Amino acid sequence: MKYIEYIKSIALFLLIALSLFLTFIIWTFTPGFDRIETTPAIEVALGKTKTVEEVIQPSKVLYHYNDVVTGTTEKEQVDLLLEVMKQWQIRDVLSLAEEAPMNVLKSYMHEPNRAVLYFPGPVPFPVFDTIMEVSADSIPEASFDRLVIEWGETENTDFTLYFINTRTGRVLQANVSASELEQFQSRVVEPAFNYETFITNEDISALPIYVQENALEMNTYRYLQEDIVSQKFVDGLFENPGRVQSTGDLANEEYSDESDALMSVDSSHKSINYVQPKAETQDPAIPSELLFETVDFINGHSGWTNDYRYFAMSPLNQQIEYRLYLDNMPVFSPTLSTELELVWGIDAEMEQVFRYKRPFYVLESWAETGATTLPSGKAALHAISHLKEQDLKKITDILPGYELTLDDKDPARLLSLQPAWYFKSEGVWTRLTKEELGGGQVGLE
Repeated sequence: MKYIEYIKSIALFLLIALSLFLTFIIWTFTPGFDRIETTPAIEVALGKTKTVEEVIQPSKVLYHYNDVVTGTTEKEQVDLLLEVMKQWQIRDVLSLAEEAPMNVLKSYMHEPNRAVLYFPGPVPFPVFDTIMEVSADSIPEASFDRLVIEWGETENTDFTLYFINTRTGRVLQANVSASELEQFQSRVVEPAFNYETFITNEDISALPIYVQENALEMNTYRYLQEDIVSQKFVDGLFENPGRVQSTGDLANEEYSDESDALMSVDSSHKSINYVQPKAETQDPAIPSELLFETVDFINGHSGWTNDYRYFAMSPLNQQIEYRLYLDNMPVFSPTLSTELELVWGIDAEMEQVFRYKRPFYVLESWAETGATTLPSGKAALHAISHLKEQDLKKITDILPGYELTLDDKDPARLLSLQPAWYFKSEGVWTRLTKEELGGGQVGLE
């Protein structure tokens, strides 16, 4: 029996030792996982980065004197005014009207001794505050598309600014110290008297639209077709470019990833269209945030490949547009993409782009340049006033610009840019044809 007890003791000792050994193994065991490779974010520079100030520019400035209206679209002359304004301290901002009628807006804008800056899209006041010096306890979340400077004739009196939203009728007022008046008059007002004369036709539009009276001497261009390769957009827009799958053919490529983000390439319009479905939202945008965030987004991939400028905004739909400019003139096209179009969104409480459509070409290398004469503003007003089936009061803008097309002589290699007159009605831009303008020649000479 004593041998049995001895054997039991040894067996118990061995079991305890084995238990301790197994416990030690479990505590110290480290599993070996296969490493999952991830592709780091790729920094991409498609073009340049820009400041908000660089993309928000007046499209035109008018100067109303007692007997004449002059104006300019020339960048140097517009920049001179902005340079002088940056030295001002804009103060005493207050609301004058929420829904001023058209006749009141006319009186603010078109009386003598006033300069009017025209912006193609509504400028949020908090954005303007980052460009100019505004002294105010709080900056209103209001937008304007006309900035009126009433300079008056008394040197000892502060002069007044009016910020006008022509769509809503909202008017804000601010003051600038009288000490700034002398420099403003000597550097800006007096030279501007010799600028081109501008005229209007009271039958067109609810608010007078002024255009240059005389013919315009403009350049014409033929550019070599230079395209940004699709992979650069993939690297710049997708969170994990290494996991992006491509489908489709060379003419209509498509790229997608696990998040369901999709980028399609449209060769016929020379554009890409990026969509992140998860970011779709029905919430409206705060205008200033929409502008700041979309500029930051484009800067994130250095997406300013040419001179694109802020052109339009629809806060209710979270939409914003930056249009291509050439020689300080907007570019339009019946077939090719000419703007950066963004729809902002949100996913998992993170604001981000929902849709981003833009050109993939760049205007960089000239193949040929020339000069031409664009018919006068007087001819453009006459042509518009005789358009059939056009409600003249629904027209909201008239301006010279460029039409971008594939070149007639060499469409596979060249892009052509020709001057043209355009008018805007119910949100749509339409080109005036040569026949409507009286058959004048517009093209290379």
